[in-house]
Amino acid sequence: MKNFWSYFFGFFILFAGCEENPFFGDDKISNRSITGDVKLGNVEYYPDGYHGGVFVWAEGLGIKTTTDINGSFELILPAANDPSMGAIVNGEYTIHFFLGNYQISKVMIEFAAGQIVADDNTITPEGELRKTIYMTRLMGMHTTVSPEIITAGFDNNIKVEVDIASDPSEVFVYLKKISTRDGSIYTGLFIKEESSNKLLHTVDLDGAIIMREDIMNPGKNLEIEFDYTSSNLPSGTYEVIPYLIVDRSDVPEGLKQAIGLGFDSFNQNYFQYPFKRTGGKLVIQ
Repeated sequence: MKNFWSYFFGFFILFAGCEENPFFGDDKISNRSITGDVKLGNVEYYPDGYHGGVFVWAEGLGIKTTTDINGSFELILPAANDPSMGAIVNGEYTIHFFLGNYQISKVMIEFAAGQIVADDNTITPEGELRKTIYMTRLMGMHTTVSPEIITAGFDNNIKVEVDIASDPSEVFVYLKKISTRDGSIYTGLFIKEESSNKLLHTVDLDGAIIMREDIMNPGKNLEIEFDYTSSNLPSGTYEVIPYLIVDRSDVPEGLKQAIGLGFDSFNQNYFQYPFKRTGGKLVIQ
């Protein structure tokens, strides 16, 4: 009997150091994820502001996630000592926090022997960031669709107004438009089905191209119209999304690849582009 208990406790201790506890299911051991909170400036809806959709990417670790509605995130780390699972090499790593229309924020994390190196300013031994990440807005965009609710028999144009607010003195963006002697004709809208997040219709004019434009403080208003009858949209709830990419030189190439190649194209790949916008609701009854 003595030998039985010796073998039993030896077996228990052997598995206690494993990544998964065989007696208590799949619970992660401590220190195998990085968690924290992100807060966005200039959010004006939801009880405490809507802080979701921030792209979180750990450079050099090949892991990414997005924040939830409250701004919380969790990066699941690879196994500590298993090279086949991408064990973490000793050193410092940068975690980037990105939205296309916000300044990039970042934090440095150090690893040793596959484990997080805790410090009093940045991160706890359990992998929780000690400070909230605050992000400053570069520009805001609000879309108004008129009429917002389409009823049976409607056969006119739908008018879309895009209000762009520039927080710094000047921001450069890429838009779809046609330049004429009398000014610019703007176009480039995606109509996305809310329930499926699928692109169901695009609004674009022949001859329009993606062009660079400066948005001076306080901002700019764009107007785009399209023929509702030509859209052939079934009943449902939609989001009308203007195509707009902020021109910026501070985005690492690896971050662009992590977002997904083609995010700046005028097609459904654009939905990969993290961007904080408001409005744009369209209901077809």
